[in-house]
This record gives sequence, C-alpha cells and structure tokens, in this order.
Amino acid sequence: MPHSNRKRNLNHNKRLEVTDPSGWTHVTAGGKSARRALRTQDHDDAEQDQQSQILAPAEAPAQLTLEGLQAQFQGYRQRWEGSESWRVVEGTLLSAQVKVDRIVCVGLGSPSGFLKGGWVDRRSVSLYQLAGLVSVLELMRKSTPALQAFAQDPVFNAHDKSLLTSLDITVLNHPHAFEKVSPTTLLYCPGAERTHLEQLLAYTPALVFGGPLEDVESEAVRQFMESGRSIRIPLFEELEHSFWNMRVYFPEESDHVGDQ
Repeated sequence: MPHSNRKRNLNHNKRLEVTDPSGWTHVTAGGKSARRALRTQDHDDAEQDQQSQILAPAEAPAQLTLEGLQAQFQGYRQRWEGSESWRVVEGTLLSAQVKVDRIVCVGLGSPSGFLKGGWVDRRSVSLYQLAGLVSVLELMRKSTPALQAFAQDPVFNAHDKSLLTSLDITVLNHPHAFEKVSPTTLLYCPGAERTHLEQLLAYTPALVFGGPLEDVESEAVRQFMESGRSIRIPLFEELEHSFWNMRVYFPEESDHVGDQ
C-alpha cells in the first residue's frame, strides 16, 4: 500500500466502515489508515439481516448549512478532478464513445451525515464519489446536453437532497431509480449492494462505473461482464477507499483500446 506524507486529521476519531459489493468490509480510522478486509462469517445471513433493517436518513451535524456543504463539495471535487484516477475515467468514457440518455446512481451514501447512530463517518467517501458522479455527468453533457441524472439512497437526508438538487441531480425514492435503468443508461454504483447489482445489471446498462464486479458470484453479473470490457481505476490516493478496485465497464464493440 503506498504511503503519503500528507498530514492526517488528528481530530477525526470516527470509525469508518466501507462494505464493498462482494461482502468485504474495509475498516479505517479515517484518512490514510491502512486497509483491513474482514470477511463476514456468513455473508448470506449478514446480507439478509442488513436488508431486513430499515435504513434511516443519516444524521447531519446540527451546525451544518447547505452553503457549508456546497463549499466542502467543491474542495472534494477539485481534488478528485486533479487526480490520475479521474484522468483515466475521463479518457475511458471519451474513447468508449457510448451514447447514453441518463445516469442512474445507486448507493452513494450520505455526503453530510453520520450512519449507524453516529458511529460510522462515511461522509468523505460519499463526497468523493459524488464528485466522481458530477464529473462524469458534466463530461457526458458536452455531447448530450439533455442528459438526465438520478440518485437513490435511503440514507439521504434533507442536506443531501438539497445538495444533489443544486447539482441538477434528481433524487428518487426506492424503487424508482431501478425503473430508470435501461440499455441506454450509465449506471453509477460505487456503493451498491450485491443484491441490487444483480437486479440493476439485468437491465444491461450501456456503461457501469463501480464494482469490483469480478468478486460477485452471480449469473447476472457474470453475463454482464462477459458482454464487454473494463478499465480499472488507478488508486485514488486522497482517500483510497472511495474508489477501491473499481472499474469502468463498457461494451465490447466500443473503440477503446488498452483495456485491463
């Protein structure tokens, strides 16, 4: 794992948990801490338990304002768009030359609030992933100005919804985002659960940003991957968990070369 001379935020003592679609949980105290992968004892049972829980909107700090959240987001976006990770995503989407009429985002998380009763702080991950979504949206609107964008996550709170609306992203309630996915969709799913991925990929979206799908044991996921190619996103050094092992998946017949 690469090291960095960047100073840690010593005031940040919240526990950070990120569970990827294959059932691995990445646990860190924040910042550049080393990644630790914990395999669940029984992934299927854990997944059922998780699904049975009602996810409440994330708890935003009392002093947070929309203006403050927007200012935070711009800083995250600037760092994301200055990274090698974004350069590869941008180049892949441009060279793939795939036309879509909408972007659907599932599983973004809350850019403003704490999860699980205040014990899990995933805000930085969500803000970077939102920056990725907005960068993709604006890039693709250069060729498709009427491109629509939708986002769905039960943990969105009022601040999150206002921020997304200000970025011209329409917030939907479950299951309406699923109904928007089609063969002309770019599916943005950096935090989608395995069961959701199976449902979403059955609609054969044109492009997918997320994963890694290679670790998901599912016939629907396997068929989707066999129909195209992918490019792995380089390590995002500002906060590696934000895009850990993710890829851009695109059709086999696209013009992109040098896929990995």
